Amino acid sequence: MTNAAADSVEDDYRALVCVFLTGGCDSYNLLVPTSSAEYTNYSRVRTGLALPLPGSGGTDELLPVDLSATGGRTFGLHGAVPQLRARMNEGNATILANVGTLAEPVNVSAIRAGSALLPRALFSHNSQQATWQTGLTRDGSATGWGGRLADRLLSRNISNDVSMGVSLAGNQTLLVGNNTIPFSIGQDGVTSLTGTGSTNLFDLERVTAARSIAAGSSEHLLMKAFAEETRASVEVSEQFSAAFNQVNIRSSFSGAGISRDLRAVARSIGSSRDLGLRRQIFFVELGGFDHHAALAGPLRGGLSRLDSALASFWEALGELDAQENVVTFTCSDFGRTLRSNGGGTDHAWGGNAIVMGGPVRQRLLSDGISSGSRIYGSYPDESELSLGRGLDVGSNGRMIPTTSTDEYFAELALWLGLSRGELEDVLPNIGSFYSPGATDTPLGMLPAV
Repeated sequence: MTNAAADSVEDDYRALVCVFLTGGCDSYNLLVPTSSAEYTNYSRVRTGLALPLPGSGGTDELLPVDLSATGGRTFGLHGAVPQLRARMNEGNATILANVGTLAEPVNVSAIRAGSALLPRALFSHNSQQATWQTGLTRDGSATGWGGRLADRLLSRNISNDVSMGVSLAGNQTLLVGNNTIPFSIGQDGVTSLTGTGSTNLFDLERVTAARSIAAGSSEHLLMKAFAEETRASVEVSEQFSAAFNQVNIRSSFSGAGISRDLRAVARSIGSSRDLGLRRQIFFVELGGFDHHAALAGPLRGGLSRLDSALASFWEALGELDAQENVVTFTCSDFGRTLRSNGGGTDHAWGGNAIVMGGPVRQRLLSDGISSGSRIYGSYPDESELSLGRGLDVGSNGRMIPTTSTDEYFAELALWLGLSRGELEDVLPNIGSFYSPGATDTPLGMLPAV
């Protein structure tokens, strides 16, 4: 493969791309109700953080979005995400509303009575990031739901020399399985093991020595085992680099960070045919969403960077003829309080997530929706999006999720090719929210394999 645009991915190729928004994204300013009564309520509960209605001419003016099956409700997206709106208006992206970690379906009364089974360490950054990655709300785990998913899909690949799980953010639990070890790369591919320069993991002499020991008959078993691991790592890295470096992406990825990360993901997808990979899971990270103060500007900046990077990634997938083969989805530690703390917002619970990919449009078309998109899950109505009542578990607008992360991840896993009989192996608590024997997917958002 010499040019990404010249070759498409395998017809049977599918990939998930997780974009983790670390810090807890204030996603109730990502998607906002704009119907008269609902917007009045939103403005009241969000106080000085409320975004202006479409057409008002204010900073961060909401962008109207074409949605179906809303029962007359209207919504707008944050002004910093015009490309996301374009994807939604054409049916290639959607919003999953009020999703979060849940151990069981709960309500405010049960929580206040102390009878509800709750996820461990709610509102804690580290614990909730771990919960989103492991898919286990009550217990810790050394494996992630993506890694356990990869374990069960290994046979879909022609070769598994290169791991199905690829991280652009170092070691991440999401991609760790019992038989799957994440493969970490940088924005320009893997760090050379045998070249020159300060970023090399080993110098050429050490790698040559390791290869020699691994191929020889050394009686020092520990040395031979280490040498074998080094040799295998070198060969996998060289194999990946040979395929990755042949992929030329012409789409413009402006800026650094998340943009260059997604460019590397696109190049990895472009190299999948040469590597014998038909199923892959990627992890990238965009930080800076812990906005306890001065929310407006930083949130605008973070969402703008995300929007630009996703737009470039979508264009690159078009070059690869892979827009129908890739689903990109966001996760975050938690949502944030509806009520301002004076300039920002504090740790909360349910929030809204973005899902982008041609399969979203495929499902909409199969459901008879030929234009625009729709919201999945349940966006809180006027009585629920409130302070001290509705879905607020406290007094500042900590929304109880109405869709569980189990349902979210199960929807993605079924699309990637997991059988319904294996759902509980990957997501042990899925039975609390969804029957694996059901005839439809948990959310009705994606077509299942």
